[in-house]
Amino acid sequence: MLSVIIIEDNKIDSDYLQSVISQHSNFFEVKASFSNALEAQEYLHANKVDVIFLDIDMPVINGMDYFKQLHNPPLCIFVTAFSEYAWEGFEAQAFDYILKPVKPQRFAAMVNRLKEYLQIKARADLYTAKFDDDSITIKEGTTKHIIALNDILYIEALKDYSKVVTKTKSILTLSKLKHFLEQLPANRFVRIHRSYAIAINKIEKADANDIYINNTEIPIGKTFKNTLKLFL
Repeated sequence: MLSVIIIEDNKIDSDYLQSVISQHSNFFEVKASFSNALEAQEYLHANKVDVIFLDIDMPVINGMDYFKQLHNPPLCIFVTAFSEYAWEGFEAQAFDYILKPVKPQRFAAMVNRLKEYLQIKARADLYTAKFDDDSITIKEGTTKHIIALNDILYIEALKDYSKVVTKTKSILTLSKLKHFLEQLPANRFVRIHRSYAIAINKIEKADANDIYINNTEIPIGKTFKNTLKLFL
């Protein structure tokens, strides 16, 4: 059970977010809700909080500036109507960035990512990855997974960790996405989002905002669109 606070100045948005969170009451426990970041500050000093759901456009101090000044902050999930802050949010090491109105399906996807992140964080010393010419060997405890590069569909970043996805399995590793891209052949893999790198030859279709691989919808970050065009 993760302790949660909400920092949101719009009462309607705050109540709606609480209703979405309540659908995952076996995972989240909302401890308090605040209308601006300064109101929340005293609570954070006195209480352990695992996750902050944080709006950006707020009075007194905006959520982005507030989060950046926190020392050793809880996991932060921005919930905002403004997509233009997404890159800045991920650069500030926010765990996720969800646009309003919050869709239950999108929220559930975040919950799954968070569970995976917590799982590997708890077993961090068990995960290592070794790169060869045509494969990656990932150690998971005493088990070794040898994954051919040609089998990789995409790699998803989970804060300090990564998930390597094939058609048959998903393997977690301590290697960051940036490290993967330094090791993988640049003509076969490309980063299309702050949280995703894909195998170019696995693309099934693409539209203005998403790539589809193995019936999975993967978002394209605005800053990566020009790079992706070189491969499509």
